[in-house]
Amino acid sequence: MKKQLVIVGALVCAFSSTIVSAQQDEKLDEVVVTATKFKTSKKNIGKIIHQITAETIEKNQGKTIVDFLNDLPGIEINGNFSTKGQNLGYYIRGGRNRQVAILIDGINVNDPSSFNGDFDLRQIDINQVERIEVMKGASSTLYGTGAATGVINIILKKASKDAFKGSFTTSVGSNRANQDTKFAADEFAANFNFNGTVNKVDYLLSLNTNNSSGLSAAENTDENTLFEEDKFYRQNVMLKLGYNHTDKLRFGVFANFDEVFTEYDGFTFDPVTGTSRAVDRNNSFKSVQNRAGFTTDFKYNKGELKVRTSFIDIRRDNAPSGDTYKGEVLGLDVFNNYQINEEFSFIVGVASQYQDMLQNTSFSVIPEGEGKQHFIDPYVSVNYNSKYNFNLNVGGRMNIHNEYGSNFVFNVNPSYNFDIADDKSVKVFASYSTAFVAPTLSEIFTKSPAVEELEPEKDITIEGGFEVSLFEDLTLNATYFYREETDKIAFGFDPVALVSVTTNDFGTFIARGIETEVSYKAMKNLQLRVNYGYIDRDESLLLKIPQHKIAGFIDYSPIKNTNASLGYRYVSETSDFGGVALDSYSVLDLFVNHSILKDKVVLFGSLTNILNEDYQEIAGFTTRGRNFNLGLKLKF
Repeated sequence: MKKQLVIVGALVCAFSSTIVSAQQDEKLDEVVVTATKFKTSKKNIGKIIHQITAETIEKNQGKTIVDFLNDLPGIEINGNFSTKGQNLGYYIRGGRNRQVAILIDGINVNDPSSFNGDFDLRQIDINQVERIEVMKGASSTLYGTGAATGVINIILKKASKDAFKGSFTTSVGSNRANQDTKFAADEFAANFNFNGTVNKVDYLLSLNTNNSSGLSAAENTDENTLFEEDKFYRQNVMLKLGYNHTDKLRFGVFANFDEVFTEYDGFTFDPVTGTSRAVDRNNSFKSVQNRAGFTTDFKYNKGELKVRTSFIDIRRDNAPSGDTYKGEVLGLDVFNNYQINEEFSFIVGVASQYQDMLQNTSFSVIPEGEGKQHFIDPYVSVNYNSKYNFNLNVGGRMNIHNEYGSNFVFNVNPSYNFDIADDKSVKVFASYSTAFVAPTLSEIFTKSPAVEELEPEKDITIEGGFEVSLFEDLTLNATYFYREETDKIAFGFDPVALVSVTTNDFGTFIARGIETEVSYKAMKNLQLRVNYGYIDRDESLLLKIPQHKIAGFIDYSPIKNTNASLGYRYVSETSDFGGVALDSYSVLDLFVNHSILKDKVVLFGSLTNILNEDYQEIAGFTTRGRNFNLGLKLKF
């Protein structure tokens, strides 16, 4: 650990001493909310915050939320290029789903009744999203359980100031594997969006549907056997209402309905070879999630108070197994930002959750009313932004849980901005932070009889880096990180009860790596960007996680109102369960859009996996080959 602190310190100091000839990235003046829960200039934050802006989303019509996230350095979302219904793996800095906190408008929506305690990103449509912010590193001080390797904050669209505005978006495309020869219209999507403001009331209603077929989840390697297509559909309804009592006091309510249905295949074990292989199966999965809540925002002379309440109801059913999961989560987060003076501010808050679940499966049963847990977390975060360009964020959180008692996490995050010219500066930063991942309800109520209390997983992260512009149109950032995981929750088998059980693995697991990104505006209408992520950890913990990942993008506007984006991704070799080696692969994608009639009509299209690369993300399962998508967006 001391060695890692020395590396971070050396990185920051060495870079600081050579910075006098650099210029600042103007993007440092951008405002983000995820780093502090309140609007804050990126210049005053000791982190790299990745933003997927509304402009980026508009220029890349046809991409999904997961597509955008997969383009960022240090992030690999496994399963995104398989069938639409494939379970997704969120791998940030060598971690997995349970170590990523997913927020919608700042509210944690991770599902504690699921196996990984995660949120299914397939449930949200990109047409409902205004922008996305991603903050990597241990962030439990502000966001509690699950924020061990990163926070993904999906910020939904807001109502227009006009009395009525709307849009209609639709697209159709193919969904074929590498070896398929047909180009049928197997994928269809449509979205309606209505919003506006009347007097003091604003509203937004969004309706979405998406259907996909054409692919079998399991890859068919026998030409004499026909595998069935595995269908997928999704429906979304989002309603947001707001009442602006004054310019300082606002009340809001929201309601969301998300339904996902997918067919999927399975595995069979070959006793001769001692290996498993994917096979065609008539399995299906249906998930219905309802979310609702109430928000309050109150601004006063020296600060702002926010209240966020939420209720989540989840049901997941599998056929033909009959496995059923139900979950309910009631959440509350009250937090206040007080500005003491121009340099000092502090955030004080308290978050609480009550969780309940039912689980009825072939390997475990948790009767309704028995699977419950709750916690309450007071937290504080102090921000110091010196007039001499030094910034410091220090915070702590006490997690008080009914299963394992109390657990304290904290963070220390200094940064410094070098002023080079008017409104120009370079940021260097370092941080030491801790995080935790509370056990899910399923894990708590299936723990080994030998375990009295199931401890939360714990995480320590040390990181350091810089964000700078070397020339007026050339920007660069780089981060080195070191992580330690302890008390990991492990799964075993009880030979007496013949059921799976959970326990804590008290070993220490280490991950370290580098993330970097370069952006160059070669001309007014030409932007180039490339990023690289490297992860080093025990091979046994790198299942499906590539050690190297490179992504490059060219954004070009050949004529007015037209934009083309060419994207390239290289993913190094990985391995899957059973020691199956998965080869490295490269994918090339093209997205194009053109606006007409004063931006009232947008025509868009894409050609993905242009080179028709043949590869696998998951051993034995299909990935998509070369495919097209054509769409239309009408604004009214």
